[in-house]
Amino acid sequence: MNDTLKCKMNISSKDLESRIVGENASESLSAIEDLLKLIDVIGDEVLSKSGPTRPTQVEAQSVTLALSRFLHFSGSSEQILGQKELNDLKKYARETVFPRCFEAALKNVSVEANNKLNPSDKHRFNELLFNLVKQGPSFQVFMVLNTVLINSCAGFSQMKFISLMESFIGEKLQSLFLEQCLVEKISTNKEFDQKQNYVEWEELISALSSFPDRIAGKLQNHNNSDKFLPKNYIELLGNTIIIVLEEVHGLLTSDQDCSLEFISRLIGKLCLSGYADILWSSMIRRLCVFVKQNYIWCRICERIVTRVPDKCIESVIVPLLQKIPWYGLVDKFLGDSILTNRKIHFLLCTKLLFHRYFDETQLVRNILGYLASSHTRRMLYLETMENLLSVWGDGSAIKHTSYSQHLFISRALMICIGYLSDKEKSMLKDEFLRILMPAVQCHIGSSDIKLRNLGMVVAETLTTTLDPKGPKLQFEFEKDEEVYDLLSYLEVPEDTSTQTQEEITRSENKDIEQGTCKTTHNPTNLTDDQNTKHNIQTEIELDSDDDLEPYDMSNDVKKTKVKNPKYIRDCMEGLICSDDAEKVEACLFNAEALIRKSPDGLKEIAAEFSKILLHLQDNFSSHGFDAIRFGAMVALAVECPVEVAGYLSSQFYERNYNLRQRMNILEVLSAAAQELAKPVDKSRVRQPKPVEEIKPSKESDDWREIVEKRIEGKTRRFIKGRTQPEPAQVANRFAPVAGHFFFPLLKHFDRSQASFDLLGEETVVLRKLIFSLGIILYSALHAPLATRMCVNLLEFIWVLRYHSDSCIRQALLYATSMIILVLPPFGILTDLQDVMLETKSWLQETIDKDKDTECKRMALQALMLFENTIQKGFKLSLNDAGK
Repeated sequence: MNDTLKCKMNISSKDLESRIVGENASESLSAIEDLLKLIDVIGDEVLSKSGPTRPTQVEAQSVTLALSRFLHFSGSSEQILGQKELNDLKKYARETVFPRCFEAALKNVSVEANNKLNPSDKHRFNELLFNLVKQGPSFQVFMVLNTVLINSCAGFSQMKFISLMESFIGEKLQSLFLEQCLVEKISTNKEFDQKQNYVEWEELISALSSFPDRIAGKLQNHNNSDKFLPKNYIELLGNTIIIVLEEVHGLLTSDQDCSLEFISRLIGKLCLSGYADILWSSMIRRLCVFVKQNYIWCRICERIVTRVPDKCIESVIVPLLQKIPWYGLVDKFLGDSILTNRKIHFLLCTKLLFHRYFDETQLVRNILGYLASSHTRRMLYLETMENLLSVWGDGSAIKHTSYSQHLFISRALMICIGYLSDKEKSMLKDEFLRILMPAVQCHIGSSDIKLRNLGMVVAETLTTTLDPKGPKLQFEFEKDEEVYDLLSYLEVPEDTSTQTQEEITRSENKDIEQGTCKTTHNPTNLTDDQNTKHNIQTEIELDSDDDLEPYDMSNDVKKTKVKNPKYIRDCMEGLICSDDAEKVEACLFNAEALIRKSPDGLKEIAAEFSKILLHLQDNFSSHGFDAIRFGAMVALAVECPVEVAGYLSSQFYERNYNLRQRMNILEVLSAAAQELAKPVDKSRVRQPKPVEEIKPSKESDDWREIVEKRIEGKTRRFIKGRTQPEPAQVANRFAPVAGHFFFPLLKHFDRSQASFDLLGEETVVLRKLIFSLGIILYSALHAPLATRMCVNLLEFIWVLRYHSDSCIRQALLYATSMIILVLPPFGILTDLQDVMLETKSWLQETIDKDKDTECKRMALQALMLFENTIQKGFKLSLNDAGK
């Protein structure tokens, strides 16, 4: 468009704008009508892009005359505009004239201007505004409405703008999106137009994605429309995108060029803004049906997903993979982009598998199924599986990652095993087994039983899969729910979705039915397991033998030829003579009862008896052997704490003891400390009743005593005071002997031996030691030695506070909690203030930086105990100061 024509258009548009905002109401309404007629002349953006490329002579003449008449600029009616001038004129009218005039029309939306109009003009003005919204260029209408609505104040005008925006979103949003998808046929400078489109797109996408948040902040939920709520608004955008994609599919089928870059950018921005779950939930069901129809739909979905800006790739692909119901459909959305796009390759093969973890497994199923489902990506699948196995078996990774992360990698590895072909099994068997063997050793050596189970399950499964006929690893472990869950990932899932587009639409429009049918008790409606149980129950009911009542044999005593020992030394001799099974069992089963009687001379033989019980082995597979031996050792430690604790604690660091015996020592000391710390209720102890001497009753001659008894018998008392005597004070039996249980266990913890390295590989024993020290410390609550014990345990914790094993850190946090509970508040605020402040900093650091969730939880619990103790100490100090 030449400068002269552009100048005339500019002057005419200003004139039209001044007429719209003028004081004369009728002239203003007439100017708005001229604006509507102008819209009819310049046409819609969709028609300008997809219509004929060259106007006819009659059309060019009519458009020129109409523009001259409505815009009132001087020009000869005989001068007909050419193709370029006409298109430029239309574009200028759409992009410049209309926004200014439309904004001028919206300025008339006020209470003052509305009061000047009569009822008929009010209706006419309102109708003209809605027609401008419906017929005006979609991009310009939305941007103007968005601007005036965000800048409006509460009142009449704001309510009107909300109504106009609701009308636009409900009727013109589809046209707005479609405009951006159509490729303009008449363009002399495509590179310049593309840059201009990018600028407009960024402005439009930013306005669309931020609209619900900005409008909510503006309206403060007072006058906010339901359509503008984030969930409803994003679902509306998703449904509109689906409709536009259907139209684009039709245009591509009819061999018309379209661009999906705007839709791709819009999806990326919405996902980056945090609306990914809502957006994909509203779109994924229909898209999964569409991609099964033809190749064009696959190309459309691939373009809108893989062509998003780089900063949005993760925000788009992660929720998409979580929503796709079957791994076979991932290829329809991503194609082979993983081979050409480095960011997608890094995201799928590295970041999502090794740097993040998800509780839901659909994402990892889709990723690995996508890699294994095509020959072009098969090498990536094998490479990823090898990396998974290497990380899964790396000792450093096991120690420095949380259990949830390791469980996620284990699940991914089990999924990979399910996709292996026979040829790949034979080809990769040696390499995988080479990586597997040290990995199994790392898992079995872990102090966490869950990690050990993971290692055993994966190792058994992998060796069985790689070489079904060869030697296999076999372990004994309990098959709990987590084990069955791991084994379920070996099955390759199948596509179970058979819904059509009509069924999806029908189900979306159908109201959710409330209530479910109750299951009847008819055996025909039961599951297979329930049917089996029902049949068995029926057979049992029909059995006539049920009428016979069994004899009560619960109190029967097993008859043996060996007599039960009655003296403690006989019991010791019977345990030493291990050739006779019945004699050993009789002595063992009666040992605790004999010890509890506390016979004379027990202290002299207590250490020797402890040695016998500690080394006693279950050679005859006696029932309940471990529990009975444990009970006897605890009873011995309770009756003779100094002798037994001294012996057991001295033997803990000695050589020639296996891990089970060392664990037994710690368990016995902990249980004995807890039992000794419990107060003994003397009222419950059976004592022989004293023999009372029966004396003949003599009536008292004192008349005063007789009167007082009568008065007491006839007097009603409403408050009698204490009905029960105060509990008798009982000394803590553990306080005098606490040091014998505690300090020897800390004596040689840093001493390394050839067969026992507590700070090295023996993490199971170290974990048990720390827990036992915490239990013993808490049992010494209020004891004189408690503060000294806390100081020594703090020094021990400080050495190990950054241990690589999460189980050790959990034990340390438990012991720290026990220290906080045992230490008096004044001790924390005075003598141990510096040490406890450092402990507090360590707890805060654990909460912020530790990767194990259980450690974080325990550190938070310990920190809360610390804060409560400090507050209690301040209250006590304030009370003392007040007194």
